[in-house]
Amino acid sequence: MTVKMTPIACVLVTFYTLACNSPAPEVSAVVSANKQHKPPTDTMIATGDTIQIDRIASWNAFVEYDGKYASDINIFEVAPLKTRFENLLGKARKTFMERLKVTPPIEVENKILFNEGYMPGKSGYDDAAIAIDMDRDIIYVGFTINKKLLLFSEKGDTDYPEKFLQWLTRIEGL
Repeated sequence: MTVKMTPIACVLVTFYTLACNSPAPEVSAVVSANKQHKPPTDTMIATGDTIQIDRIASWNAFVEYDGKYASDINIFEVAPLKTRFENLLGKARKTFMERLKVTPPIEVENKILFNEGYMPGKSGYDDAAIAIDMDRDIIYVGFTINKKLLLFSEKGDTDYPEKFLQWLTRIEGL
């Protein structure tokens, strides 16, 4: 068995010896002292001003919804409310929308948008409300299922706007 492996071993040893002892390729580096290379900069760095301005500007269009009906203007399909509303409620979105069929006009006061509603024929049992604090950039949603109250808010915030608190008080009193 040793005799059969010897020719193969000789070939491998010869190959590795030649490969490892061959001269290394020359490497040259040219550095130009005349060229100044500035480090790359990130032009997309967000500053506090930019984020605040964009966020406030995005809610400014919602001030115009005062006195209009949510169903007439498809408010839940307008950015930035659309994606944030869907993220906040998830699967409960459908339940909320079922309870917002009968509504008064939207109210916007002191940069707080508020609207409430209920299922047709189910006032006091299946109600819903939404408040958007445009200055603080927080959405609050509440609805009832057979008088059982469910509340949602972005950032876990419980500092509800006054109109939303009035709605909660009325709902809890029923």
